[in-house]
Amino acid sequence: MDKKMNKKLFIKSWSLCVGSMDAITGLLLVFIPSVVLKLLGITILEETSWVFLSWMGVFITGVGLSYIWAMGNAREAELIWKITAMIRLMVAVFLSWKIATHHLQLAWIIVAISDAVVAIIQIRILRLGWWREVNP
Repeated sequence: MDKKMNKKLFIKSWSLCVGSMDAITGLLLVFIPSVVLKLLGITILEETSWVFLSWMGVFITGVGLSYIWAMGNAREAELIWKITAMIRLMVAVFLSWKIATHHLQLAWIIVAISDAVVAIIQIRILRLGWWREVNP
């Protein structure tokens, strides 16, 4: 398999995996937020807070589905990567700030780190021009 095919396979696999991860996490937050909190090791919040977690879940599901929706169109998919990288960096900074100021539990750091890592990888691939290389 040549480099161009490997890059295309990586881009499609990444989009499918990251998109699915977000979509599933979001849906879990919508319907059973306590499970997500438990998996992350976050102290279960009062039930009155679950509506806000569910609201976040709708947004996270939308971000995840955007990766999958755009997979058939390289131009759209490249734009989705740019937008989601920006959103992920914003989430990572926000969560880090709230953890540092003791407004969120330290357990939220896993979300901040994972969003930052995904954003950095996407930005690197975008800057290397893989999208344009595999989809001239």
